[in-house]
Amino acid sequence: MTSTYGEDLASQYAQLVKQEDDYIDQLVTCNKLILDAMDIIAKRAGVLHMDTVKQAAYHLHAMEQDLNRKLFEVRLEKSILAHHMSQST
Repeated sequence: MTSTYGEDLASQYAQLVKQEDDYIDQLVTCNKLILDAMDIIAKRAGVLHMDTVKQAAYHLHAMEQDLNRKLFEVRLEKSILAHHMSQST
């Protein structure tokens, strides 16, 4: 049995929803790590090597930006796909 165009679109949309949820979960975790890092810096900056601390914080921030970009791309694809789905009915 072959799938219809509408079923293919629905399957693609469901996959994008899963990707979106995954990126959101990753962003929540990344944001928690950033907040924890800032808390550690505030409490222990005097005993930490600040260049290393800053570098680690920038890596977390870069990761957050990358995840936000990926989330944007998925949401854009979802919007385009939703338009195609509305046109196919």
